[in-house]
Amino acid sequence: MCAQRTKLNTSASKYGLILLGNTGVGKSFIGNVVLGRDVFEHECSSSSVTHETEFEDYTIGNGSFAVFNIPGLIEAEQAAVDRNKIEIYKAFQQRPNSVVAFVFSGGSGGRIRDEDIVAFKAINDVYHFDSESLLFIINDLPNDRSSKYEGETAIKLERLTEMPNVRMCFLDRISRQAVKIREPQHPKAYGMDTVGKKFKDVKNFFKKQDDRTPEKLPEPAPELDEREMMRRKLMDAIMSCTPRVHEKRGEIQLNVDKMKTLIEESKRIQQQFEEQRDKLQKEIEQRQRDFDEYKRQQEARPHEVHHYHEKIIERGGDGGGLGGLLGIISPIANLISRIF
Repeated sequence: MCAQRTKLNTSASKYGLILLGNTGVGKSFIGNVVLGRDVFEHECSSSSVTHETEFEDYTIGNGSFAVFNIPGLIEAEQAAVDRNKIEIYKAFQQRPNSVVAFVFSGGSGGRIRDEDIVAFKAINDVYHFDSESLLFIINDLPNDRSSKYEGETAIKLERLTEMPNVRMCFLDRISRQAVKIREPQHPKAYGMDTVGKKFKDVKNFFKKQDDRTPEKLPEPAPELDEREMMRRKLMDAIMSCTPRVHEKRGEIQLNVDKMKTLIEESKRIQQQFEEQRDKLQKEIEQRQRDFDEYKRQQEARPHEVHHYHEKIIERGGDGGGLGGLLGIISPIANLISRIF
C-alpha cells in the first residue's frame, strides 16, 4: 500500500526532480531512496507498476522540490505508449523548472539496453534537455563489474545519446533489506590498528581497577545501511545539477511498429563503439581516473558532503545547481562538473 502523495494544490515546491526511464529500471525505488521513505509503490514485476504521474514534496531546510515518479515510456501496445506520453507531459506541465534524471538499467551485467536509449532520444527530441539540468542514473549494477566500467560507460552513453558532459551516477545493486555498512571516518578519529586494539584491551582492564582512567576512547564509527549510502550518492549528484525550464516542442514520436527499427539502430551504434574502443582507451582511462578521484573525495568527507539538513538556508537566486538554489554548499561540486 503506497503512502499518501502530495496534492498539487497543497504543494509548495518551486522545482522538480523528474525521474524518467522505462518500466523496470527502478524509478519508484530510487524516488523512495531520495525521499528517505517508501512513498511510491515498487516491486519486481515484468509489467509496469506505475500507471499515473505522481509526486511527493521533499523538504530540506526552508526549501523543497517535488520528486516525480512517472510511468515508463515503452510498452508492448501502442495505446499504453500513448497513455504514458500523456503522463510524461503532465510532469513537465506541473514543474517545468526541473532537474531531469533518466534511469538506465544496468542489471544485465552492466550492459546499456537499447530500449533505454530509444526512450531517452524520443523524450529528448521534444524537451531538448540541457546537460546542466540532466542526470543519467545507471542503476542495479553488479559489484564485480570491470574496473574501467564507469569511464567506458560514460563515454559510450555520451555517444549513444548525443549528450556530452552529462553528470552520471552509478548505483550498485543493493539488498532490499537493511544491510549495515560502517561509515568511513578519519583514521585519527576512529581508526584503530592491531596495536591500538591491544592498548584498548589493556586500558579496559585498568579501567575496572582504577577510576582515574584517562578520557575514554572515541566511539566506533556509526553504521549506515546500503539504502542510506545510496541516498547520499544520489543527493550528491542531484544537488550538482541546475534546474532549467523545459518547454514542450512537439509530440513524442514513438510507434510500436517502428520500435524494432529504432532498437536495431541503437545496436548498430553500440557495435560501432565496441569497434572503436581500443582507440578510445586513453579517454576511457582518464574518465575513470576522474571518477575514482571523485569517489575517493566523496568517501573522505562524509560529514561535510552529506549532512545537507545542517547547512540549508533557501535563497531564491541563481546559484550553481539545485543545491545552490536551496543554499547547499558541496565541496565536490566542481569536481563532479569536470568528470561528466
